[in-house]
Amino acid sequence: MGEQLNMEQIFGDKMASFSEPHLACALLLDTSRSMLGPAIESLNEGIQRFKSAVSADSVARRRVDVALIAFHSGVEVISDFVPVTQMPTPQLQADGMTEMAAGIQTAIDLVKKRTQMYQTLGTPCHKPWIFMITDGVSTSDEEEMANAAERIKMEEERGSFGRLTFWALGIGHYDQDELFRLTPRVMELRNEDFTGIFDWLSESMSAISQSHVGERMEFDALPSNARKAEKDRRIDEGWY
Repeated sequence: MGEQLNMEQIFGDKMASFSEPHLACALLLDTSRSMLGPAIESLNEGIQRFKSAVSADSVARRRVDVALIAFHSGVEVISDFVPVTQMPTPQLQADGMTEMAAGIQTAIDLVKKRTQMYQTLGTPCHKPWIFMITDGVSTSDEEEMANAAERIKMEEERGSFGRLTFWALGIGHYDQDELFRLTPRVMELRNEDFTGIFDWLSESMSAISQSHVGERMEFDALPSNARKAEKDRRIDEGWY
């Protein structure tokens, strides 16, 4: 009779700890052609900075799991969920169109799969995040975008507290109306420097990972080159 494997032997490379609460964060990244140049270079540096900062936190490194998804003319799952210390830091290349709707659907699928894994293992979990970055208008058709928006709404409202939180960060000449159709949590960046926003994201991940599941959180102020977007606000001088 063969030796029976325990959960840590089966899933040990996919989770750093089984008994502690986990937080899943999917980074959904626009790598279309319009991101070519300083934007994609800063994005690559930001991902490395995010990994280093969260991994340096002795609690967050055991509890934060990250997935990387890129969308361009198609969707690329660069990495399914792994502990933040194991997440890859690829040199993303900018090319192609902006298949945003398919990217959103893929990210939600991965998040739901990860949440089901936590439930199977009996691992407590915080509400997962999807953090999308885009600099342009989706090239998905209207029906696909409407379906993506409806699915976000359904997952955010399902159950007593919702099953995920969706954020959208717009840079350059992004379509504000399009992002607000997806979520009320829209932020915008003044320039193509992702340093501050990835610092904010890593600090948010660390703070949540150290909180109690279901606890209401207050996050640090956004960096100086970022702000919460407001519907119908005219673009101020110095902003795109």
